Amino acid sequence: MIPQMQGRLGRWLKFLLALAVSIAFSALFLLSTDLGEVADALASADYLYVVPGLALFVVSVVARAVRWQYMFRPRDIPWPGLLPSLLVGYAGNNLLPLRAGELLRAQHLADRAAVPRMVTFGTFIMERLFDFMVLSTFVLWGVLLSDVSGAYLGLALLLAGGTASGFVVALVLARRPALLSKLTARPWPLVPERIRLELGSLTESFFSGFSCLTSLRRFLIVALMTAVAWGFELSMYWVVSEAFALGAGFITIAFAGAAANVAMSVPSAQGGVGPFQYYAREALLRFDVAGPAAAAYAVALHIFLVAPVSLVGLLVLWRSTLPSSAAKPAVAEGAEQR
Repeated sequence: MIPQMQGRLGRWLKFLLALAVSIAFSALFLLSTDLGEVADALASADYLYVVPGLALFVVSVVARAVRWQYMFRPRDIPWPGLLPSLLVGYAGNNLLPLRAGELLRAQHLADRAAVPRMVTFGTFIMERLFDFMVLSTFVLWGVLLSDVSGAYLGLALLLAGGTASGFVVALVLARRPALLSKLTARPWPLVPERIRLELGSLTESFFSGFSCLTSLRRFLIVALMTAVAWGFELSMYWVVSEAFALGAGFITIAFAGAAANVAMSVPSAQGGVGPFQYYAREALLRFDVAGPAAAAYAVALHIFLVAPVSLVGLLVLWRSTLPSSAAKPAVAEGAEQR
């Protein structure tokens, strides 16, 4: 009973921390913004630009599904079969605290395609590493091509260094997925054998999600699809910026978008509310974009990123729960590790 209470307390503390972060950044954003001018900028925007912007975002989501397909090789799961789970996960991350959408995505895929959840969790780590590789590039690119430096330069270098270190560790584990299994096979003080063996099975299954690093071809394809996905998403950011007549080039918008997405890695409430708006606006201010227009753009962009994909993800989840929806039974975590 005590471990359960500790687990609930830990989840509540994480939730409260994330909520506090969002409130703090939201307060910083609102207190340094003229809400009347922001409202005027939102009212005067040309929202026809949103239509092609959302089309670009759709392509970026499809590119991410294709990327995910290559992370699951040698499993033969076509990207159309992965897209519903991806959308469900996005909706969950936008609507649930603490990025609980990742749990929802793993469970949805386990129910639909019998993929062990731990394997899927491993692919999530790969997604983050490849995403940070691209985002750090855009942040560093923006820093080098402009007068922006200081904290942003430090952020870009830290992100690039951390990503490179993460790839090195992941590569070692991908090539030796049974490494921790061998360690857990040895007796541990005060740890029952059943728990050790189960932990070893789960870790081996988890590290098999890193398998895209064991093939140069697959690594290059995943890296290419990551660049394609972010290229289309950042292009969407630029198209939407035209609705607010920011007069900013693609590099400026890409720099602001990359900084905002990196900021969403900080524990925050659903959808990264607070950090996204604050850092997107602050990055644009560094390029002398007018404050009210930058703030209005940050708010609107976040809505267009969150609302449509959340609605579609909820629709997919609802259709998945219909009795007529065909689903394959999930397998036990330890029953299939590769």
